[in-house]
Formats: sequence, structure tokens, C-alpha cells
Amino acid sequence: MKKFPSNFIFSTSTCSYQIEGGRLLGGRKHSNWDKFTIENYYIPPEGVAAREIASIDVAADYYNRYKQDAKIMKKIGVNGFTYNMDWARIFPNNEDEVNEEGIKFYEKAFKALYKKGIKLIPILYHWDSPLWLEEKGGTSSRAFLEAFRKFARVIFTRLGKYTDIFYVNDENSTYTVSAYLDDYNPPRKKDEKEFWKAVYYLSISGAIAKQEFELAKKQGYVSQKALLGIDHDWCPPLPYDAKNKDDIKACEIFNEYNLNLYLDPNILGTFPKCFHDAIKKFKLNDMVLEEDLKILKENTLDLIGWNYYRPAIIANPKRLKKKIKWQVEPQTFITKEAYIVFPKTERYTSWNWLIKPEYLSVGAKILWEKYQRPLMIIENGIGYFDVRENGIVNDTYRIDYLNEHLQQVQIAIDQGIPFIGYSLWTYCDIFSPSGGYRKKYGLVGVDFENKTLSRFPKSSMFWYNDVINNLTTFDQDKLEYDKYKNLALESYQKDKIWRK
Repeated sequence: MKKFPSNFIFSTSTCSYQIEGGRLLGGRKHSNWDKFTIENYYIPPEGVAAREIASIDVAADYYNRYKQDAKIMKKIGVNGFTYNMDWARIFPNNEDEVNEEGIKFYEKAFKALYKKGIKLIPILYHWDSPLWLEEKGGTSSRAFLEAFRKFARVIFTRLGKYTDIFYVNDENSTYTVSAYLDDYNPPRKKDEKEFWKAVYYLSISGAIAKQEFELAKKQGYVSQKALLGIDHDWCPPLPYDAKNKDDIKACEIFNEYNLNLYLDPNILGTFPKCFHDAIKKFKLNDMVLEEDLKILKENTLDLIGWNYYRPAIIANPKRLKKKIKWQVEPQTFITKEAYIVFPKTERYTSWNWLIKPEYLSVGAKILWEKYQRPLMIIENGIGYFDVRENGIVNDTYRIDYLNEHLQQVQIAIDQGIPFIGYSLWTYCDIFSPSGGYRKKYGLVGVDFENKTLSRFPKSSMFWYNDVINNLTTFDQDKLEYDKYKNLALESYQKDKIWRK
């Protein structure tokens, strides 16, 4: 296996409302996620497979522990950290009043990483709006656009010197479906018309951010070589029956609603057919302004971030008329012409997520050929019920999962696809919207159970360090699990970084 380029970005990712805490500190006020977790707080009984919606008031306490976390990241060896800034910390009251204490927190946190050779890779929007903006209509209103422009301007001018890579939005698809077609996440609109409005305004916000980005370059706040991208969580579709024309057609429909709808606007500068059909159906023509479309066309983005966890096995709904043994669910609530199915013969995580790493390289080729933009994996990881013994977690399952997927990035690079980096989800254990604090994703553990929030190592942390030092992954049958376990044990016993 060839080595990664010497300038390849090895990063970790996380999200402010899932890790940061300090929700009412430093002048910050509530966001839609504060409201949601307070109003829907629920801790299921031990052993009950139900959704945990826990408090995010403290989370993993990154707000107070960012210096310790910077030291730990340095030990891992990463040269990148992907993170979204909390809009409600920077603009707690309205769209015009910058909270200096809030922006200075990010300046301090970014500087701590910058001094250790870790590039900050900021994402502007990751599902959390200040409550004052949500009360104006949030992402499904035009009020979002002007507020977002001012937010982006502050980020670029105040934090632009710390990096040369930014992303606008994270997972517009999961966000809009779960928050506007369903009531799973805030703002819980469950309204198809509001869904299409949110898709539209989020797309336009990407172009508006690009305008502000180019202005910040001219003013010297951002490097001339800096890139601005969009992060998407597309699942490459594969037909349940590769020879069945109906299943193949269902995959095409899936891509129309899951790929084209979310990337075409900000990469190609145009909306796909399904969008125009919906605008006509819901009589939203007045929402679409010529000025918006001009901005969209003239301000396409430079880079595609990709959250790859799994592909989607797609079946045509005709199959539902027959007796079937696999679980099915609608592709989204937008169209009933494609269904995701879960054959029992496949591999799954403990949270029933499909494991097919080979579709990372397959999907990368599709993205490159369609959009001709450099790629970066922004999220890839495995949620698990980790068990801690002797102070550490020996997570061989996470090593296997990550190593298999990172190998596919190498395969894509060998095929000529321009991957600039890989950022695994996540740096440390955090609050999960679907699993609370029980669902562990981190390379680094956080003691939520005893409420100390102290950090501790996992074996996977030392596997990642090995990959970074050698610029390559390892054959699955040659992974040195005992070596990584022993390094974790030794580090936990001796290294001061685990003691705040």
C-alpha cells in the first residue's frame, strides 16, 4: 500500500454543542439545542434500548479543558481539528451584537491548537441556531441569510488567520430531514413545505459565505490559498439486486434526493429537478429570487467534505408487496420511490449501522467525476458501548473499523482522486443526538459515568498515532492490538496529560 502524501491532513472532528459545555458562561445564551435537550430530557433505564436525551450544560467540558485537549491531540499526532463554532456564543442576543467574550474564547482555543501545529478546520453551521434566530424562523426563513452573513463575516475576519480551510454547513441532508420532515431533532417542524424552505436557504447561505470569504481574502484576513467547502453526508446507493431495473432506478431517485439536492447548488451553482418540482408543488415561487440564483451561480465552493459512515442498499417499493425478511425504511419522507433495506447477511455495528468500507472509494470516484472538487473525509467513525478496564478502553473493534475505512482513502488516492485529508469522528467521547453519553465515538475517553469528565486513553488513539507516523495503514491481519493496548496502559499511568 502506498503512503499518504506528506502534507495529508490527519484530523479528528467534533461539534460544539456535543463537547463544549459552558452553555451559560462567557455571555452565551441558549440555542435551539439547549431548548430541545431541556424540554425533552430523558435518561432511559439501564438496559433499555431507547434514545437518551441528556443535558448538554457541561457535556465534555471542552470550554474549560481546551488546553488539556490540545495537549492530548498533540500526543495523538494529528495536524488538524475539525470543529464548528457555537453561533449562540458569538451572537447571543441578536445578529448585530458580537459577544467579545465568546469570540475571544475561540481565539484562545484556536491559538492553543495552532501553537501545537494543529490546523483548525472550522465549520460555520452544524445544526445549532441561537434561540433568538430560531424565534425569527430559523433556517427555513429569509431572516437566516442576513444573520448568517454577519456571523460568517466575524468568523473569517477574527479567526481566519489560524487556518486555510473552512466549511460552510455540516450534513444539510440529515439536519433538514430530521428537523423539518420529522420531529427527531430541533426545531421539530415536521412540515414538508418548511423542509424545502430550509433546503433553499441553507444552499443560498453557502454562496453568501463564499462572498464574505472572498472579501476577507481581499482584506487580508484569510490566506489567498484558503479553500471554502461544504460538508455532506451522502450514502452511496447500491441496488438490492444489481440486475433488477427497478432497484437500479430507485438508486437514481435516491441520488436525486440525497446527492444532487444538497451538492449541486453549492458546487455546480444550480438546483436539480426535484427541487424545482417541489417549489411548484408547494407554491414557493416567491421564495426563489433571481438575485439569490445569481449569487449561487457566481459563488460556487472549492471543496467537498464528506461524512462517510455507510452506503445505502436500495430497493424499489414494489418489493414491499411481497413477504420480506429484511427491515425496511423510507429513503426519506420526501419520496416513497426508494427504500433503504438491511439484509441480515451484511455486517453491522452495535448500533445497527451497515459496515461496507469499500464503498468509500467507490463513492469518492463518483463524487470526483461528477463535481471535480478535492475531497476530505470530515466524519468517519464507529459508535460503541465501550467498556473501560484498568483505566483504559481496549477498542480493537474501533481500530479495525477505522483502519479498513482509511485504507479505502488510500485506494482512492492511488486511483488519482484528490483527497486532501481524513478527519475521524470523534476526538473524544461526546454527547450523541441519538445515544446521549452512552454511545462512544472517541479516540479518547471521557468519564461521564462518574461525572469527573476526566480524559483517558483508548488503544485506537495509539493506532492512529502509528498511522500518522508511518503515513500508511496496516494489513488487517498485522494490526498490533497488544502493542496499542500496552501503550494506552503505560500512557494512562505515566503521562500528566490525563490529569487536569
